[in-house]
Amino acid sequence: MTNLNSIAILSLLCIFIWIVAFTVKLYINGKANSFKENHPNLKDRIYTSDTKIYLLRILCFLLALFFAFYSLFKTKSTEIESIKEFESADILFVVDVSLSMNAIDVRPNRLKRFQDLALRILPSLKGNRIGIIVFAGQSFSFCPLTSDITAVSDYIQALGVEMVGAKGTDLAVALERANNIRKKNNNISSQITIIVSDGEDHENQNLPSIAGEVMVWGIGTLEGGLIEYRDPGTGRGGYVTMDAGISDSPMAPNLLISKMNLEKLEAIADQNNGSYYNVSFEAEGAYALLDTIQSTKKNKIQSIERFKNEDGAHPFLIAAICFLFLERILIFFMQKIPTNIYLTILLIISFGWGRLEAWELDPGGNSIDRGVKSYHNKNYNESQKEFEKAKEYIKDDPKLIYNESAVAYQLGRYKEAKELSEKILSHPNADKDLKAKASFNLGNIYARLGDRKNALKSYTDTLEMNPDHLAAKKNIEHLTKKKEQSPNQNRKNNEPNQEPSQNNKQEKPKEDKSDAERILDPFSGDTILKNKKGGSFDNEKFW
Repeated sequence: MTNLNSIAILSLLCIFIWIVAFTVKLYINGKANSFKENHPNLKDRIYTSDTKIYLLRILCFLLALFFAFYSLFKTKSTEIESIKEFESADILFVVDVSLSMNAIDVRPNRLKRFQDLALRILPSLKGNRIGIIVFAGQSFSFCPLTSDITAVSDYIQALGVEMVGAKGTDLAVALERANNIRKKNNNISSQITIIVSDGEDHENQNLPSIAGEVMVWGIGTLEGGLIEYRDPGTGRGGYVTMDAGISDSPMAPNLLISKMNLEKLEAIADQNNGSYYNVSFEAEGAYALLDTIQSTKKNKIQSIERFKNEDGAHPFLIAAICFLFLERILIFFMQKIPTNIYLTILLIISFGWGRLEAWELDPGGNSIDRGVKSYHNKNYNESQKEFEKAKEYIKDDPKLIYNESAVAYQLGRYKEAKELSEKILSHPNADKDLKAKASFNLGNIYARLGDRKNALKSYTDTLEMNPDHLAAKKNIEHLTKKKEQSPNQNRKNNEPNQEPSQNNKQEKPKEDKSDAERILDPFSGDTILKNKKGGSFDNEKFW
């Protein structure tokens, strides 16, 4: 209340000062007009304004000032509810946090690998509801279904094998909990469940079936690995032994080896008519999840947003602007310049104002800016439309072609993206840096199409144009490592008559890796695949 009184006093003071100033000016102007009438020979040498017009101008200005100050006291704050509808899918991660998920056959360990992969795809899941159930010997709902990906990110980073006190791996209890959550949200038909586990210690349980889409993400290797553990209380760490102890040496004779149970994980996927993916070293499971979200029928979700609306001052502000505008117009009639000129200018402005608002100094560049903004917001269809508009003003620009290629890739039109990327490589106006980017994207396209040989060639061409392209080096490392994987890890993806012989496996990589090996000679696997903290980057870099 004190502030309003201070504003009122200041407003009245300002208006009073202006009234005094204008009264003095009006008095002087009136005296000057009387002097001109008494001395006709000085009429053209003394300039004064018409008293009536001058008085009207003063009144307009004071009214504008009054309404502007008065609007401050008419502002009302009201709460408004807005109901928004958006399409969403329910994504529920059922994550194994048993001790075996600390096995280091997948670096830095199995659970950390899931955390890394989940955090990478989390921005692409924006707009959907995400929840997390954790389980070991028992289970509980760790993260409730929410569309706040920032909160989900915090929950994912907080995952650890010490979360559940009861040891073991009771998947049946976790799936029962998942079904209970689904029943509470029975109005949601687009439900996706991702079971993340190494399959170890899963007893012969009668597992309940899960409604909706089901994916099983297996993490681990058939050969297995040591289980690394550090006591959060004492800080003592080492490798788990068969007698439930901790050994400092990885060469101790009684260390526990944890192996992934592939058959159990595949059986869980088959029981629920789902799909199985090994995400230990590859990200196909993540791609499949994103594709499923795009193709599944989403439900319309209503959200209520509350915000404050400042209202009540608009009529007075409009009146203040109108009186101020009228005061500016009256000035024209107080000048020596003929009023016809000002009237002509006003007519031109009034007729051309609507058209002036629609003019763009750079329509092609503006379309590109809007297209890039839509691309970053993952609105790829809108981005494509803007780039198409830009082509009407910018002809045969390699950078614009590159943007179109990127959009086509994101929309899954790989053939179109491939043709556009190849067009950039042969474009006379494309610089070396742009060609390197196009070649790298071409490698990503070939990788998505399963053509590893051409993908390797494209990445190699990228490094020839830009030797410092780190992503290309990582992708070459990933592709060359994939060729050396054992057939047991890929037997689900290979047809029996396509499995190469032992001799072919030794000769084939040498043919395909000659250029890649030459480029990667100065780099060790650690410097490429590990970050400063010792954790691993995602081996799959085709994002």
